[in-house]
Amino acid sequence: MTARKLLTSALIVLLAALASPAWADPLRWNVPERVSQGHAFPVSAESSAPFAAVFSWLDGELAVNAEPAAAKDGKPSWKAEILLAVPLDAKGDLPLAVRVGGETENFSIRTLRVAWPQSILKVPPRYVQPPEDVQEKIARDREHSRKALALRTDRRWTLPLHRPVPGGITSPFGGRRVFNGQPRAPHKGTDLRSPEGAPVRAAADGTAVLVEDQYYGGITIYLDHGQGVFSVYCHLLQASVAMGEHVARGQVIARSGSTGRVTGAHLHFGFIVQGVSVDAMPLLSFPPAVTGGPSRSIAEKGRTPQKTSRRKK
Repeated sequence: MTARKLLTSALIVLLAALASPAWADPLRWNVPERVSQGHAFPVSAESSAPFAAVFSWLDGELAVNAEPAAAKDGKPSWKAEILLAVPLDAKGDLPLAVRVGGETENFSIRTLRVAWPQSILKVPPRYVQPPEDVQEKIARDREHSRKALALRTDRRWTLPLHRPVPGGITSPFGGRRVFNGQPRAPHKGTDLRSPEGAPVRAAADGTAVLVEDQYYGGITIYLDHGQGVFSVYCHLLQASVAMGEHVARGQVIARSGSTGRVTGAHLHFGFIVQGVSVDAMPLLSFPPAVTGGPSRSIAEKGRTPQKTSRRKK
């Protein structure tokens, strides 16, 4: 984050604290107790007066302004909400700190281990051991992706996400990939069945921040949904949006295909939250399941979200 953005965030928090009247109710928190590896989860705070909050999670900070929400008991309500993510390899308890004005609320979120599956795939050898003449393109693809994912804009995401294609899951998120007998990194998206040329729809309101033909992903689109939240669509036959174009939830943005490293026509659907790839499938319903296995939602039974916190001393 640039110095200018840090200064702007600090001023937002200060002005919100000064603007909050003394009669404002205490903040009401909605924070889960436990979340599975590779899952995203919403966190929110509500009050009867405007405020701003700074969320500190993993190695980053993000300032969020509260927005008007549905009235509570006849009083106005303001809500600051953010989507956070648990990495695939996270272990133990992860700390979350939320600063509002001069006070900080501390939470601890337990990570639950997931037994990720393994996928054994056969692809053309050039996608396992790329030839020398494509190395520059691969490096350029990675740099373009890195720059797009570094953007931090105002929130436009809402839950539930819109399912981009109706087809079922052919390869779930998180599974270890073995290409032509050689182990590779875990699958950072969900492969959904989709025939060649079928429409692909945007998961949420956003802006196209990357539209290009990449070596591994084929024709690829990244949509920026704000707060570091991005959806990714790969192996497309063609894109129907251009760089910088604003799109609406459910809008057709492409046609599915079989470009890049594939074994057949399908859609690779990725979801990235502040640099962390997560399983998007639990976010297709609201409220989302915050625990469960790969590409399926298993809600905890008999548990309620955290309502209190330990204040920092």
